[in-house]
Amino acid sequence: MKVKTIIKTGQLFMMAVLLAACTNEEIAQDKKKENGTEAPKGGVVFATNDTKISAKRRFIDEDEFAGAKTRTNIKHTPGNGADAYWTSSDNIWVKDKNGNWQQSIGIELHDGGASAEFTLPGSKSDYADGCEVRYTGISGFLPSVGKHMLVSIATNQSRFSANDFSRAGDWGDCGSGVAHNTGNPDKFNFTLSHKSSYLCFLPRCGNAALAPNVQLKNIKITVLNGGHISGLFIFDGENIGTGTPPVYNNIEVTLQNFPLSTTANQTANATYLAIPPGTYDFLIDYTIRDWANNVEGPVVQTLTNVTLNKGEINDVIYDITPQTPVPVPVVGSYYMWDAVNPFWYGYESFAPTVNGGQGQHYPDKDYNPGELNNRWFHEGSGVITASQSCAICPNVNELCWYVTLGDPHWQSNIAVSNGHLVANGGVWLKKKAAIIRDNSGSGQAFSAANGGTARFSNRFPSNYQANTSPGTDTDWRITPGSSFPGGYIPIISSSSALSTPGDYFFLPTTGSYGGNILVSLGVLGQYWSSNAHPQQPVAAYILYFSRFGGAGTPSMYVGRSSRRLGLVVRAFE
Repeated sequence: MKVKTIIKTGQLFMMAVLLAACTNEEIAQDKKKENGTEAPKGGVVFATNDTKISAKRRFIDEDEFAGAKTRTNIKHTPGNGADAYWTSSDNIWVKDKNGNWQQSIGIELHDGGASAEFTLPGSKSDYADGCEVRYTGISGFLPSVGKHMLVSIATNQSRFSANDFSRAGDWGDCGSGVAHNTGNPDKFNFTLSHKSSYLCFLPRCGNAALAPNVQLKNIKITVLNGGHISGLFIFDGENIGTGTPPVYNNIEVTLQNFPLSTTANQTANATYLAIPPGTYDFLIDYTIRDWANNVEGPVVQTLTNVTLNKGEINDVIYDITPQTPVPVPVVGSYYMWDAVNPFWYGYESFAPTVNGGQGQHYPDKDYNPGELNNRWFHEGSGVITASQSCAICPNVNELCWYVTLGDPHWQSNIAVSNGHLVANGGVWLKKKAAIIRDNSGSGQAFSAANGGTARFSNRFPSNYQANTSPGTDTDWRITPGSSFPGGYIPIISSSSALSTPGDYFFLPTTGSYGGNILVSLGVLGQYWSSNAHPQQPVAAYILYFSRFGGAGTPSMYVGRSSRRLGLVVRAFE
């Protein structure tokens, strides 16, 4: 699905107020008692009277759908998800007069974390007026004396509640400030200026019938233009700089099945990320799930040339309604093996087009002998090559090429039908010319037989090949006995992009007709070859793939099937 998304960057600003330290020590002591904490004995107090983060994003334009542009104005306000409050697990770093970083040894929270007092080791004389303060989040740290301070942004994250901005420190937030002696013998005061940038995802489902039936399960954001947004990063107090390997170009967030509404609903599903500031091209995968149908899949959004500034929250609003068409079989492409006419020829209006649907007048010698209309399969035993409809199909040896050397990539698609998700998808396979090109110099032998028809030099993976010796040529079209290609070949997930898309072609999950019933549309792909099985008089070779194959993951193989089934006939390339 090709999506164009436009972001207009509004001016965002940090709300940071430096307030004088409390001069009434009796009030301060009362506050300590209210919060149930006492600062450690000794040490020097560094206090902030501001929330940890107070960042705002004024607006963002949503994507264009079918020429209709919707503009939504989202404002983050204190108490509504934009302020992050201090927690008992927070700590700060302060540079002492000797140039060494000292870590806080205690924290006292006030007003539910709206302000805080940190205790640093030593005494007032150890720190200069105007000393630097840094905050590196929960996971940031200083490896050792003389080393760079590091900020950690996890590649895999979880959110157990929506609209929770308070835990930004867990996800890679950082900031710095300057602490000044306020005149109190034991206290310095500081305000942080935050150096991370923040994304707030606000997905919606514009399809009113679908919205109550789906939930948001996962969000994955990937940088397409070479940047890194997760791992360990050097923090110099002003910039989140070079990453310390390993660093990654993506962040994946597992969600607690957040609900979706027809309009952006901050309370229900707002999801925040902290990432290094920069200009990015993003690919965002939203995984949604329909629990009633047990169907889930990704909806993809692209954002290009997005500039994320320090201390800003950037709202990403998107309609996650799947835009792929509902899978409907092309009735005229289904045949019994090598029949002259399609499976439903002359009775197309009776063909079922949804899974489990039952039709009338299907081809059957016993029940509908007068209605065959050349729809019956090519009969016979022994070595048979298709001469009618299946003559355009790949032969069985070519299918082996595609499966073992075709670099199969699974692509999941989901569509909407009657207010629910339905599954669709398919597999990308490398074209035959690309297979030959990419294997000609690697010791892989290729040969031809019968007038140039491709034949595979049988070097299958050990888990695939069952009845031949490695390195020997086997022509599956004529091989005697009951041996045939078998075993599952895993298909790479769609999360791995095709490096050279022009070298591949796509086969959808078309299902099949078993008698008068349509089965596995959107789940299985079954395609005829041009070869009958040499020892099975009612079987022919097929290419088979499934989104629920070996070990529950997408996989494929070359096998055999009854010639009575209605499978898709097509030339692959």
